[in-house]
Amino acid sequence: MTTEKRSVVFTSEGITVKEERKAPLSNDTKYVTIDELEWDDFPIENLTMEVTSVWPKVSDEDETALEALEFEVERLERADAQTEASTSDDFWEQVYEQTGITYEDGEITLSGNKNAKDNLVAFVDFLLVNGYLTEGDLPIKSGWKRYLINTEPLHQKGGSMAEDVEVTDGVYLETKYSRKDICKKIKELAERVGELE
Repeated sequence: MTTEKRSVVFTSEGITVKEERKAPLSNDTKYVTIDELEWDDFPIENLTMEVTSVWPKVSDEDETALEALEFEVERLERADAQTEASTSDDFWEQVYEQTGITYEDGEITLSGNKNAKDNLVAFVDFLLVNGYLTEGDLPIKSGWKRYLINTEPLHQKGGSMAEDVEVTDGVYLETKYSRKDICKKIKELAERVGELE
């Protein structure tokens, strides 16, 4: 099994990662760009690359000026930890933009523009609208006998939810919780969908 050759080009604008690929209708190979990173995207941690050769590219206008530095690499890997952290950061940025809720240093801070109950409704609506939760994930338990979210406003043994809200068609949320418990429920839901650091 052959490994595609890759090159990493460093310029004043950032880094371009290229990969050698065969043209679909011939045996010709050429380098195509597979990723571009601006310097604002750095630092990148947990990056491993095995360099096989290095060559400079000088400016056409000034032969003493270095325009780019290109590295040919056999292996280029980025560990998942950085990607997961970035994904989690992106998740909480989206949450803040759409609900006003923040998560920092292990603590949930509710939006001051609405009461605690409406914060919980907004967060669950965010999860549903953005595909983090689907009806296939329901019901979601809240303790031994109760449901936090269900496809009907009922608990496990048929009792009615306390202060249920229909977040979207056929999705009901129990909202009768203290402010402290609502923050806890939001953290539990974020952990459930894999977005809690």
